[in-house]
Amino acid sequence: MESPISICETEIPLQIRNIDAFTASYAQSLQSLRATAQETARCQVQPEEFKAKLREAEDDLVQALAVKTRKEAKRMALMDAIASAKTRVEDLNTCIQEQRTKKQEYASFISQQSLALTASEGKLNESIEQKDETQEAISWYNRVLGLHVKGGRGVKFTFKNINLNNPNEEYFLTICHENDTYSLLNCEPSLNDTKELIHELNKTNDLFKFVRVMRKKFQEAVAQGSLVVTTGEHEESAFNSASAPVLSMSSVRSDFLGKENEHQVKPTEGNTQFKKQKS
Repeated sequence: MESPISICETEIPLQIRNIDAFTASYAQSLQSLRATAQETARCQVQPEEFKAKLREAEDDLVQALAVKTRKEAKRMALMDAIASAKTRVEDLNTCIQEQRTKKQEYASFISQQSLALTASEGKLNESIEQKDETQEAISWYNRVLGLHVKGGRGVKFTFKNINLNNPNEEYFLTICHENDTYSLLNCEPSLNDTKELIHELNKTNDLFKFVRVMRKKFQEAVAQGSLVVTTGEHEESAFNSASAPVLSMSSVRSDFLGKENEHQVKPTEGNTQFKKQKS
């Protein structure tokens, strides 16, 4: 039977080997735990870093969103400004078109008024010329033939220069025009065939031919010595100033000037007849 000492000597190395194995195993376990602890510590640090990076990313996102919002606001403001500018341009184009239309209308109106003014000036000049010619014709008839026209109750034609012995002796007739009909109100001295002449006047409506014929009748009657001249009291009473004369100055001008030479000859013929009768 082995002694306890030999047993202990045998067991001690075994125990030492076991202790060494345990120590080695413990060291390995401790090393493993240390590595795990370091890994754990490292893993604990990474979330903080991730959180910090996440916060930075969130801040960047917020800034990016703010920039985007500002840019979007600027874009919307720019779009509104562009739309407003387009609307204003359209309004201006419409206004310009309206102004052009008004300008064309004004130009057309001014052109029409200018043409009307030119026509009016032409008519005025023609009227002035006609008035001058009429005044000249009337002056000539008054001076040479002694013809005077007076308005009242009808139209009174007074003739002078009929009787060579008394050139200032007056012969007159009064014509009235009512209801498109001529009538002889008075004739001093009286003449024959006046009814036929009035009838012819109403047919032809040629008043100045009638006046010329009546003057010729006065000349012939004077030449034949068959006129009886009455006083002028009755003839003046036949007129009143309330009535208007039925005369056209343009027709007076055209007729008087057109027959000027004819009247220059006729008094001479009448006066020649008067001379022959007298001789």
